[in-house]
Amino acid sequence: MGDIVEPEVDFTAVTIPGNVSEIHITETKTIRKLLNDLGLLHRHFVVLVDGKRATLDDEVVEGQRVLVLPIIAGG
Repeated sequence: MGDIVEPEVDFTAVTIPGNVSEIHITETKTIRKLLNDLGLLHRHFVVLVDGKRATLDDEVVEGQRVLVLPIIAGG
C-alpha cells in the first residue's frame, strides 16, 4: 500500500482501501465534497451511508455511518 496522506478535514480516522476505520463528520457535506476532502477520486470508489449506496450529491451529517469502498473490476 502507498502512503496515506492526511487531508485537511476534521476526522478521527478515514476508511481507505486496506484499512478499516471510521470517518467523524462535524459538518454537513456532500459525498462529492467528502471524497474531495479525503483526496479520493469519486470514480474509483463506492460510498455507502448507513448501509445504502450514496450518490455524489447526497449529504452526510454527523452520526451517520459512512463506508468508502474501492470499485473492483476484473475477469
